[in-house]
Amino acid sequence: LTSATPNHWHALMGVEAMQAGKDVYIEKPISHNIHEGRALVAAAAKYGRMFQTGTQCRSSTGIREGMQFLADGGIGEVKLARGLCYKRRKSIGALGDYEIPAGVDFNQWSGPATYTDPKLTRQRFHYDWHWQRHYGNGDSGNQGPHQTDVARWGLGLERHPNAVLSYAGRLGYKAERKDPDYVDAGDTANTQVSIYDYGDKTIVFETRGLSVDESADQEINELFGYSKGNKIGVIFYGEDGYLVQGPNYNRCAVFDKERKLVREFKATSNVGDAHFANFLDAVQSRDASTLHADARCGHLSAAIAHLGNISYYVGQENRVDPKTISESLANISSLDDDQATLDRTLQHLRDNNVDPEKEQLSLGPVLKFDPEAEGFVDNDEAKAMETREYRDGFVVPSAADV
Repeated sequence: LTSATPNHWHALMGVEAMQAGKDVYIEKPISHNIHEGRALVAAAAKYGRMFQTGTQCRSSTGIREGMQFLADGGIGEVKLARGLCYKRRKSIGALGDYEIPAGVDFNQWSGPATYTDPKLTRQRFHYDWHWQRHYGNGDSGNQGPHQTDVARWGLGLERHPNAVLSYAGRLGYKAERKDPDYVDAGDTANTQVSIYDYGDKTIVFETRGLSVDESADQEINELFGYSKGNKIGVIFYGEDGYLVQGPNYNRCAVFDKERKLVREFKATSNVGDAHFANFLDAVQSRDASTLHADARCGHLSAAIAHLGNISYYVGQENRVDPKTISESLANISSLDDDQATLDRTLQHLRDNNVDPEKEQLSLGPVLKFDPEAEGFVDNDEAKAMETREYRDGFVVPSAADV
């Protein structure tokens, strides 16, 4: 089975395929929530199936060589990685009540998700589901798993974080439309910073969905190049310099402390082809250890998006001024310059005609997470979001019941 369905269908399709004796390749994120990722990991183990996650960077020779360079101490000790999704996403249109396209069985399409009423609240049926949380996970869960997977890989993190804090919002579309009453149909963040505390290491992931053509981020511009437009990748901060994955899936670049390019690693083949070929090789050999991105790999990387989004969702009504966010950053252990990251984010909003003092970001709580039990600690609202209410006939079983 290969699956590139909307996110809300990934896990149920994968579990049932493995129960039926099929090997599975699922695009990222492999799950819509933490419960589903656990179920996929358990099903792959129970039924002895080959499972590949569609994080193609894992099979890029350029990135594999870059990650080995990191592991060998190429830029000294590395404890911080910053993932970037600076990727323009326009409004998906006004919130409304739209007709289901002819020929679509909306009950089946909705599957494990809520059957919404009104039936469709966005204008375009395809793709824009990414920005509605019934079905998608925003860009932190769409583009993000490619980068957070590389961040985990380079930092050697084969575990969940201990805590997460996110500040985020869906901002800027009122200014673009020049309509203070405009309501975009999306309900995922288009501007988001999530900080992940792994104890001795930190991952920061930044999402920017407004225009990124102009940027005052000197360091990031130097490491990714000064060209206008999207900046997608990962920056690793080492004692002796930087390693950058990006701006595509084929390249890693090494910079010294003065941010001068000193070395590059580039892929020697098409990344997508190589990744699917790795899956097919494992299908033939029946050796799961040869897979570059197995179910647990996919689960850990998808969970990064889920954890950050849950912090945002729990705190979504907590709209605050920048000073309050600044004061709250002390509540999470982080190796980043969190104030500098906040300042850059606020400037990005101002560059897009958003006044963060008036159109405020939401501040999520610091959520403690138990990496072994794979659950939130001391927050019932967050814990409830580890899974979802499934409709009869579309229930994703627990890990114990696959």
